[in-house]
Amino acid sequence: MKHLVRTFVGIRVGRVVRRRLHALGTELKSGDPALKLPAIEDIHLTLQYLGNTPQEDIAPLGEAMAEAAEGFGPIEVLYRGLGAFPNAERPRVLWAGIEEPDGENRIGALAKAVGRSLRSVGYRPEKRAFHAHVTVARVHRRPPERVFEALGRSAANAEEMDFGTETLSELKLILSDPGNHPYHYIDLTTVDLEG
Repeated sequence: MKHLVRTFVGIRVGRVVRRRLHALGTELKSGDPALKLPAIEDIHLTLQYLGNTPQEDIAPLGEAMAEAAEGFGPIEVLYRGLGAFPNAERPRVLWAGIEEPDGENRIGALAKAVGRSLRSVGYRPEKRAFHAHVTVARVHRRPPERVFEALGRSAANAEEMDFGTETLSELKLILSDPGNHPYHYIDLTTVDLEG
């Protein structure tokens, strides 16, 4: 029987932005068990969820990721605004948006390139449309009113919630360790976005 690990392809968020996003999550949670926050060191952007992955696929996945990253180079991003999946009336995931100051969508193009390259290892691209975001909190039942107020303020003026800019330069294959709560993420492979 093959040993399986749960993985995804993503990009780690830098320390300064992680602190700001975690501070927002902590403020919105304010002790309410309806909200579950990711560990501060594990805040990230997911490009493609892979799920149960045989360990022998890890090296070929790294090669496919390197192929996908060719020609991209580092990507400057701005973290701004608060949103919710599936919507602001029934939030299940609270997220911070990611924009590119130059108006490009290189992150979306990178996510598509990753999806195409991973086919060579037997993984299908995600079916749902890619939406660049970082999870701030998961909502397990009706959240406190302050969450709806924050979503309303952000919808009226996303610039009010500006979490900073950074340059993304590393693509990672990340293991999700469900044995820890909250989940703990371990980097398995790192590919530089060198251009």
